[in-house]
Amino acid sequence: MPDIDWIDGADLCTSVWGILSGSVQPGNDIVIYDGSGRHPAPHCAEYCAMAGKSVKLVGRDGFLAAELTYVERVSWKSKLYEKEVPTRFDHRLVRAERRDNRVVGIFVNELTQKEIELFCDQLVVEHGTIPEDEVFQGLRAASINDGVTDIDALLAGSAQISSGRRQEARFELHRIGDAVASRNIQSAVLDAFRLCRML
Repeated sequence: MPDIDWIDGADLCTSVWGILSGSVQPGNDIVIYDGSGRHPAPHCAEYCAMAGKSVKLVGRDGFLAAELTYVERVSWKSKLYEKEVPTRFDHRLVRAERRDNRVVGIFVNELTQKEIELFCDQLVVEHGTIPEDEVFQGLRAASINDGVTDIDALLAGSAQISSGRRQEARFELHRIGDAVASRNIQSAVLDAFRLCRML
């Protein structure tokens, strides 16, 4: 589930996932806020620019796609330059407002704390996702470890200790990757590797 409910004025915002999935049509004049530094915001900017829309990309990091590798970052920079998408960095979205049938994104500069206002038809936000944990919560009570990971054992590369826990249970349960927080697949694979290599 996209993480946009924290925004004051979230009802005026669209998630990048709405645009990229096709469930929401892009407006004509779009401001995209990148609060994660990963692929979705530049991908959405490219998609909207290719559709002939006017697009601006604003990011909280000091540069584009800060969470990605150098090669991925250069690829996105090249694509956005080709599409002439203007970018602005070091700005954090603080709220959205409706004025004169337009949406206004209010951003604060992370270094100077000065606010700016950007007017648009559509304010599109990428801020990661909120974990869907219904399955995890439903299985906790039936697991040996109540879904609790022994962090000390994990960091030491040791097996998860199950003594003193529900011995009648038949499985351990651990939250990994974006079931914990908004993370990428590499994080989930690393978590799984750390847990499973001692089986």
